[in-house]
Amino acid sequence: MESNQWAKTGKLQTETVIVGGGISGLAAAQVIRDKDFLLFELSSRIGGTSAATQFEDISFSQGAHYDLAYPEYYGEEVLRLMEELQIIQYEPWKKMWSFKDRQHIIPAYRRQQCYENGLIRGDVIPEGYTKDTFYRILSEYLGEMKLPTRLISEEYRHLNDISFYQFLSERMEVDAAFKRQLSYHMLDDYGGTMDQVSALAGIHYFMCRPYYTEAVDLFSPPTGNNYFAEKLLATLPPGRIKMSHLIKRITKTTAGFEIEVLDIINKKVIQVACDNVIYAGQKHALKYIFPEEADLFANNYAPWIVINFVTSSPPEQYGFWQNEYLGEREDFLGFIDSSVQSQAALKGKRIYTAYYCLKPENREYLTTIPENKVRIVKDALGLIEEVLGKRIEVSAAFINVMGHAMPIPQPGYLFSDATTKSKNGVVYVGVDNGRLPLLYEALDSGIMGGKELV
Repeated sequence: MESNQWAKTGKLQTETVIVGGGISGLAAAQVIRDKDFLLFELSSRIGGTSAATQFEDISFSQGAHYDLAYPEYYGEEVLRLMEELQIIQYEPWKKMWSFKDRQHIIPAYRRQQCYENGLIRGDVIPEGYTKDTFYRILSEYLGEMKLPTRLISEEYRHLNDISFYQFLSERMEVDAAFKRQLSYHMLDDYGGTMDQVSALAGIHYFMCRPYYTEAVDLFSPPTGNNYFAEKLLATLPPGRIKMSHLIKRITKTTAGFEIEVLDIINKKVIQVACDNVIYAGQKHALKYIFPEEADLFANNYAPWIVINFVTSSPPEQYGFWQNEYLGEREDFLGFIDSSVQSQAALKGKRIYTAYYCLKPENREYLTTIPENKVRIVKDALGLIEEVLGKRIEVSAAFINVMGHAMPIPQPGYLFSDATTKSKNGVVYVGVDNGRLPLLYEALDSGIMGGKELV
């Protein structure tokens, strides 16, 4: 509202405007980096839901925090880009692409532990007949659940039309405990329970890599997936990336588009004329920015809260990287312990990062966080201490709120690209454009969007 009083600057002209500096927006910029473009990002930091922050001399993740090695049958466009950026290298003995910065590979014996009802075990799904039956049923899909999902054969796309629970309950018994365990996994990656996500999404989670026949490297730098955002940014012309700029309005004209941009720092309104728009922002905002095409999206987003705790810790006292939590609190998914990550950037500090996934209908709870932040931090700290069985002395805590962090891949969600339906020539990218909410999908979506203009 305040911006209505801000001064307007002269009009800028560029060939392409990219809305949003998350992974997909940066990937699109990579494709057109030698062209005339401007990228506008509201935040003061890049990465979107793969954000990171800094405290004193250490950096740490405040969003998506890892990825895994890629089988050779994954999409070549993303593999080629990550190879160009010196992120991955091919390992022919595994027929997989893994990561060059090996110090960020999490050791298998320190990857995870699961806490449930006061007891610790190795995995969310315990060993036994139920787990064996489950993987036997899903095993026929190994090698067919590709990334990006646009490469999945038509033969399997009918699985997008039913829920994961419907698919599995027709093939085996799914009791309450097993359903809770599978729903934990679905919430962790997709923001919804096994009743809410499609069968294709559920099967993809377990069968997109050969987890149960080979060792698959898990890559988690201290800054999480912001590592990938920084790599993307490093080769882009800095003058074309505009941080702390909000796209307020997009208007279609006979010559292209008129964009109204708010310069948050200098409190000015910038008018930009362009030929093309690549919209990499979250699609729920279209109803304010470009309402003419808001009806192309009916996404259901899961809100997330990420809380970082900064503590001091002797470097030799390692924990488990991922601490998964199954309790009555379904919104609390557990926490990451940075002691297992590369110590180079941590400088004697230990970061515990807690993750909450809320139900979409509880999104308004996020508006209460400012006045309740102390209670919320104490609650998260208490849950972490419950798992660890010890007290933690905290020197700082950070809360990151993401009200529309993750599009839930409900039945019917996948395989729909709004770009093909746009009547105004807008190119839409991002995982909330009919994609699974995964790093590889975000990269591929951006690449495909950039290619629309090349």
